Amino acid sequence: MADTGAEWNQVKRKGRKLRHVSKPVADEKAPSDNLQPNPNPEYSIGDLSKYHDGVTRKFEQSACWQKLEKLLDSALSSRQQLPRIARAVCLGTGPYDPADGSSQARWTAHMQTAAFCAIINTIRSKTNQEIKCFIQEPRFTQIDKEFCSKLDLEAVDSPGGFNLVDENTLLYAIHLELEICNLAMRKSLPTVFIGTGLDEWLRVVDGTKERPGHLHCFFKLEDNYHKLPFPDLDYIFSSTSIYLREDQQTHDGCGRGHIEEAGKEEVGQQDTEKKGDEKTESKTISQSLEDQDAATKSDIDSLRLDKLVT
Repeated sequence: MADTGAEWNQVKRKGRKLRHVSKPVADEKAPSDNLQPNPNPEYSIGDLSKYHDGVTRKFEQSACWQKLEKLLDSALSSRQQLPRIARAVCLGTGPYDPADGSSQARWTAHMQTAAFCAIINTIRSKTNQEIKCFIQEPRFTQIDKEFCSKLDLEAVDSPGGFNLVDENTLLYAIHLELEICNLAMRKSLPTVFIGTGLDEWLRVVDGTKERPGHLHCFFKLEDNYHKLPFPDLDYIFSSTSIYLREDQQTHDGCGRGHIEEAGKEEVGQQDTEKKGDEKTESKTISQSLEDQDAATKSDIDSLRLDKLVT
């Protein structure tokens, strides 16, 4: 991702590469990098499917999935009343055939998608719930979208994915910008959120429980949800957490009014707002595009597309 200087923070972590984290914006439009689909896609649906099968096998054999599967199994088994999950929304994996030909970006997109599918299949098997899956990535080509349909994922154009998130949704948003996450949770907090957790955002964004500002949604997740760590795999899932809503807990959204007003109100006023019966009415979500933070991914050279597609 290009560094625009004024629009991005660079965070140096011990033992890791620079991580680019977008600064929250003041208006209602999400950050846009004028992302476009690859005008000259190189691979067919068959090529993508063959490559994805190889990536899926690698993921299912990884220590990451073994740990994650145990966490999910334990969490789902211990919950007396699991809130209903009617749909799952996956945001911003990146394209499966990127315009720059990056093998790392391609690998990451397929790996994050494989993890999403594995999580949904596990929840389905444990709960017997029917879950409709959607995926939104502004850089998808038509071939990418048709490939998604083979995975039982319905590709939607931005900002359609944001509008699908409600209290019965699993929201999967790995390494996405803060404003993108806030847009997705404007109408309602989801049943499950998988993405960057509050502790990580507090490293680069100012906020407190009393004056959360742009972190309003994340403080509500932290206070009302059961939190699990998401095991990492070559930095593809670094800084990621799983938030599971307990049944009967709050799922009010984090609309713009909440975000702007939160920094001005006292603690008592915020507590009263949290306990109110009325849900925040959502405004029309502005057109927005999301990008994925490729700077956090490690170099993966051993499994390029040409080694799996032969």
